[in-house]
Amino acid sequence: MSLKTWWKELWQEEYEIIITVPKTTVIHADGARTESTKQVKHKAKKLIKTSPKHFIFVDMNGHRNEIKFLNPVEFHIVKIW
Repeated sequence: MSLKTWWKELWQEEYEIIITVPKTTVIHADGARTESTKQVKHKAKKLIKTSPKHFIFVDMNGHRNEIKFLNPVEFHIVKIW
């Protein structure tokens, strides 16, 4: 392990937010509904708010991001450092 990697692990936090969002919705003739999803990944150094409908975080460049959804979505948060 290099000194730079050790220093980052000691002082800097890094998270990966994986959000599963709906991609397309198809409504069939019989009224059945089929949704396809995709995963969106974001890297963050600070998590401010995480809920199924609302995410606020600071990305690795220091910019504050806010993502809102009308319906709850699945999400996973993985701590890298």
